[in-house]
Amino acid sequence: MYYYLHGTVTMHLKDSIVVECNGVGYRVLVSRPDDFDLGALQRIYVNLCTTQEDQYLVGFSSFAERAIYERLITVKGVGPKSAMSILSGASVERLRQAIDDSDVAFLRRLPNIGPKTASQIVLDLRGKLTLPLNSPSGERELDDAMIGLKNMGFSAQEIDRAIGQIPERGLKAEDYLRRALALLGNRR
Repeated sequence: MYYYLHGTVTMHLKDSIVVECNGVGYRVLVSRPDDFDLGALQRIYVNLCTTQEDQYLVGFSSFAERAIYERLITVKGVGPKSAMSILSGASVERLRQAIDDSDVAFLRRLPNIGPKTASQIVLDLRGKLTLPLNSPSGERELDDAMIGLKNMGFSAQEIDRAIGQIPERGLKAEDYLRRALALLGNRR
């Protein structure tokens, strides 16, 4: 339903931030509130969580963090708040590495993760977190577009060729995606 919010971070709370978008303040649960600069206009990727008792937004500083969160909540025993707790204890890249290396000991040291859950995370996600989680281009918007293309099923070679044919830089992720998809569509 919601993909991202683009607004000003107006408040840090214990486990969340408030993002003002067009005069409306949205409380967003985040793993590390201090990663979001107060007073800064930012894009926060979000996921809407709905339970019988509550509805809340969960936010992420990058598309890669959102993608790993979405994988974590598919694991038996890991809910939205547990996944956010996991993300607060490790970087996205370190978490991916621990899962791919079957490092259950590292996962057990993360907040709210016991031995069964750590083993289940490795069992369910090992080898499945093949996103370009580091920043190959150094440009967040371009990286987000590349991750989006990867999630749509395009190969790394197809993505590299399409992105290489886009001469402009400094575009929004949506613009990179639109142009890359037009180029990729011509090849199929």
